[in-house]
Amino acid sequence: MKNKQFIIVALSIVQVFFCNAQETINANDPNSFIFGGDSDFNTATLELQEILLTDLEPDPGNTISFGVNPSDMEAGKPVTGAGGTSVNEDIWLNFTYRGINYRNARILVYANQPLPADLEIKIQVIATANTGGNYNPNPNYNPIVASTSEQVLVYDFASGYTGDGEGTGYQLRYTIDNPNGASLPTGFEIIYEIR
Repeated sequence: MKNKQFIIVALSIVQVFFCNAQETINANDPNSFIFGGDSDFNTATLELQEILLTDLEPDPGNTISFGVNPSDMEAGKPVTGAGGTSVNEDIWLNFTYRGINYRNARILVYANQPLPADLEIKIQVIATANTGGNYNPNPNYNPIVASTSEQVLVYDFASGYTGDGEGTGYQLRYTIDNPNGASLPTGFEIIYEIR
């Protein structure tokens, strides 16, 4: 019986302690319920990484080729088809861009090595389409002659994305003038870069 009374007394003391320790809210003082009275805070910093992605579609299969068709060759006949002009309008440029601090960017185009003197490659934006993307197109519609110098293909644009695949983003026209049938250097590439 003494143990039972002791437990009841101990529980009563604990209950009184917790009831008296409970925080009260003063409705006349907004700080007591907005900030929780005696609360504290921690600061957090969130740093977003810049994202700069470009892609050419169709992928794979965005190779442009020209040259002699072996099935058209016959000993004693002239070689035809090695030179001239070739045009491809089936390439689409897609991008995803997230800038830091609302910084705008451009899409630059350049070759990784010089072209032979008698070979010229022109790149031109001929159309834009927004299928499943979120971006403001701002293209340079003038033809750009490929060289190792960076040239602006798309002017200042904000964070966004074109959507993925053919039929969205920037439709490109490649015009290759190769009157003497020159070969491209081994490892030649045209590079698209967001900066």
